[in-house]
Amino acid sequence: MKTILRLFSILAAFVPADAPTAFAHWPDQAPHQIAHLGEFKLEGGGVLNDLKISYVTHGKLNATKDNAILFQHGFAANHHLFDHMIGPGRPLDTDKYFIICPDALGATQTRFEHSTSPTNSGLKMKFPFYNGRDMVKAQYRLVTETLGISHLLAVTGISMGAAYSVQFAVSYPDFMDAIFPMVGGAPDLWGTQGYFYGPLMISIIESCEGWDGGNYDENPKHCASNALSVLIPYFYTREWWDQYVDTPEAYTKWRNNWGDYYLDVQDARDLYYRAKARARVGDTPGFKGDLNAALGSIKAKTLFIYNPRDQLYLPHHIETQVKAIPNARVVAIDSIAGHLICCNADPQATWALGEAIREFLQELSAPRRAAR
Repeated sequence: MKTILRLFSILAAFVPADAPTAFAHWPDQAPHQIAHLGEFKLEGGGVLNDLKISYVTHGKLNATKDNAILFQHGFAANHHLFDHMIGPGRPLDTDKYFIICPDALGATQTRFEHSTSPTNSGLKMKFPFYNGRDMVKAQYRLVTETLGISHLLAVTGISMGAAYSVQFAVSYPDFMDAIFPMVGGAPDLWGTQGYFYGPLMISIIESCEGWDGGNYDENPKHCASNALSVLIPYFYTREWWDQYVDTPEAYTKWRNNWGDYYLDVQDARDLYYRAKARARVGDTPGFKGDLNAALGSIKAKTLFIYNPRDQLYLPHHIETQVKAIPNARVVAIDSIAGHLICCNADPQATWALGEAIREFLQELSAPRRAAR
């Protein structure tokens, strides 16, 4: 009975299956905050004089500061991506955990004040190029310097946020007890996909009317919309598209919803920089491009949560990492939702993902409870 009640409580927080989670602040939501981190040196040699990181927190940090979890959003998303899983009694239970949700360095959306990016910095195309480790480093500084937390219970994220979770565990191996990447992991394994998505998005933006070499004053948001559309077919399985977007009217409804929350709320210049940001874990200093060596250095307990039918991040990508990371485990959730099992494209799959998170966190917390 408790499981059934829990299922209904989670599903009640979701939006319809044809729309992503609503990305907006409402009156009783956690306040939006800005961390001022000062000078920030990028791996490629550039320097940001005044790095700002946007974030929200949910729940309370306990006296021993050992209940903090960092959540990292996916490509071109924002800190609201996992709101439906955060709250009292939900998988990221705010009665137990302190949840930190930042907007990544270079955040691309235009709907609210956010982390430092090429556009909101005023630098436009003079903004130095950054990479995935710079994005992780910025969040590390947010947690340690602004929030004063020296160790995390867990690091997690969705899609590219999952990649950052793996990178976190390689760059800062003693900083967390565990990581649980969701529908993603080290992007080194993308192969031809990795060579396709980014360059195609970049070429679409560069050839778009209004781009003006990136030095525009008025955002040509249609350029960003067209570029992001490269990814959309891979978010779901063919079966999902056939079932839910089976008429012109259904497509229009789906497109309008996604436009409001994702496709039409992007800054083209910020998206351009984001598409150029490399994030290969094997390139972490000290590993000379050897992904297996980098993964083998991970000390954190690791749980991958994935969908065998994911069209974007394929099952063999997960299998390769599980073999390389000491004592890594997997939870497979089979669903026509494809890459979006996280976000109610299939409510039952999202519930199953939530239960996997809940059980993993209980496992992590059990030794601490026993020691008290």
